[in-house]
Amino acid sequence: MKDGDKLRPNLLKYIPTEVEPEGNAILKDVDKTLSTYIIGQFIVSIVIGSFMYVGYLIIGLDYALVLALFIALQQDVGLAVKVLIVLTVVQQAEGHLVTPNIMGKRLNIHPLTIILLLLATGSIYGFIGILIAIPAYSVVKTIIGNFRKFYRLRKMNT
Repeated sequence: MKDGDKLRPNLLKYIPTEVEPEGNAILKDVDKTLSTYIIGQFIVSIVIGSFMYVGYLIIGLDYALVLALFIALQQDVGLAVKVLIVLTVVQQAEGHLVTPNIMGKRLNIHPLTIILLLLATGSIYGFIGILIAIPAYSVVKTIIGNFRKFYRLRKMNT
């Protein structure tokens, strides 16, 4: 990301001059897609943090901003169970509602597609698969969409 302005010109050196505008457009779209993914992840993090904070306030956890389970254990074992319940509810809401909807809208991917991607890559590749599933799918989708668009344009011009 630091040298993002240098990456595109270096990559464009490896494609033929006659398709350089198309290559540049694809690289811009990929950059936009990855930027959108990062912004979407930031929004999801803010939402989850807010939910956790509100949930901990509701159950009466002192120092809710600390969000530490060991503090709950020191106060009361029952409160520790409540913390775990809040954590489970928020994580389920995030995984089934927040992430698919926010990321789906920002990246123009159906929420069900995101859920299926995460389930499939998680079961096949584990945690690493879950981390790279959505950005990899978004980049591939962007590249294929651009190739189809450029193919149709070239076909119409010939």
